[in-house]
Amino acid sequence: MLDEKYDAFQEAHVASQDIQDAAVRMEEVVYKEAPKKDKKNKKSNGFKAVIATGLICSLLGGGIGGAIGANMTMRNAAEELSNTSGTGHQVQLIGNKSQISPVVAIAQKVMPSVVGVKTYGTYNYWGRQIDNQELGSGSGIIYSEDGYVITNYHVIENATSVTVTLSDGAEYDARIVGADSSSDLAVLKVEAQNLPAATLGDSDELQIGELVVAIGNPLGYENTVTDGIVSGLNRQLTNYTDAMTLIQTNAAINSGNSGGALVNSKGEVIGINSAKLVASNAEGMGFALSINEVKPIVEELISKGHVSRPYMGVTINSQYQVDESTAEKYEIPMGIQIADVMKGGPAERAGLRAGDIIYKVNDTLIQSFDDLSDIIDNCKVGDTLRVLADRNGQKVTANVTLAEGNN
Repeated sequence: MLDEKYDAFQEAHVASQDIQDAAVRMEEVVYKEAPKKDKKNKKSNGFKAVIATGLICSLLGGGIGGAIGANMTMRNAAEELSNTSGTGHQVQLIGNKSQISPVVAIAQKVMPSVVGVKTYGTYNYWGRQIDNQELGSGSGIIYSEDGYVITNYHVIENATSVTVTLSDGAEYDARIVGADSSSDLAVLKVEAQNLPAATLGDSDELQIGELVVAIGNPLGYENTVTDGIVSGLNRQLTNYTDAMTLIQTNAAINSGNSGGALVNSKGEVIGINSAKLVASNAEGMGFALSINEVKPIVEELISKGHVSRPYMGVTINSQYQVDESTAEKYEIPMGIQIADVMKGGPAERAGLRAGDIIYKVNDTLIQSFDDLSDIIDNCKVGDTLRVLADRNGQKVTANVTLAEGNN
């Protein structure tokens, strides 16, 4: 009887999926406001499903398209920079300070701290493996004077070697210290000292409408500067990283800007340029990782080479995510179904099995994959979750102690 009810639910699910696919073909642009979360514990659990909803997102290490930068005139911003460049040298502004764009002073301060990143690896050409071929390019930000550089994971993905080029043209071989696909961040190391490290700001203080400047190497054009405003805060993209919230900007960013700096009017880096929307009905929508969320991940990558995240050790059946109203309509259990459990993992040790339908964790009802993922995102390694599940009509309780999982 339950199988018949589930079959009816599946038919409705397939029809709903057809409607979603039609929306994808229409290139409908979708974004959502991210809920405020505990930033101290906000980490991805590494298994969150990505469901296409018509959003077309281009990663800027190899994407296409452009956005329109907005011109701003904020005289006080130029004076606030105190004419200090990232090298510690005085910046001489030409002409009347009251008339010059603040973007000039911002660019002169931050540009020395932004680098070009080139990646090399094996290239498959008509079935032939060609080694040491240039795979792509992007941007990076000097994090410390002793040679640590921040960039995006997708910039260095699949690379066997990396070079970093400073704004003055000096080129260094770089070592990949650590990389994290969930946050789309990576840290490089060059053997150099006294580099012009960027000044990092406080992205929590950003306000919609304030001036921002994007600096990077789009399409191979080094030291490119564009300006705009903060268009939105706490954004999430459905087919990009769900581990981080994003700053939305209309500053023009393009392929190669990935890993570059989004800077406030004080010349402080408040974001890592990472993605943009590419759609026939959208323009001027770029996104940067918030620097306050970037910093702890970078520190962990430097110290450990990876980011530790709590995990349950389950794979979820994407075809069975049943909310309360659907459960009542089709008379099937509410919740999400476990497709598989990792051998020796936390869920298996706690007694959960493939086929169990998780419907409650602690005091939270589980009606979708996101419900469970959000709970784990805000947990630490070693936290214990009280999981209630339906197993062939029988109630099962499991106390799952989250273990450490590397991205």
